[in-house]
Amino acid sequence: MNANEITIEIRGLESAAVEAAEQISALFSTTVPAPLRPTRGGDEVLVRIRAELGPAPDDGGYTDTCA
Repeated sequence: MNANEITIEIRGLESAAVEAAEQISALFSTTVPAPLRPTRGGDEVLVRIRAELGPAPDDGGYTDTCA
């Protein structure tokens, strides 16, 4: 994992979790969805998405403007 990558976990019923994962994935230029995994003792599934936020600051990307 690099400094500009995040992991998003979605838990819910399969249809809702898949829909949410698709919508979230559309927000990022590079995403890597993991396969659905059932959760313990329930009807829910877990979906993990790794998303690239963009170029690193030294590559001309974002800068900290709050300092």
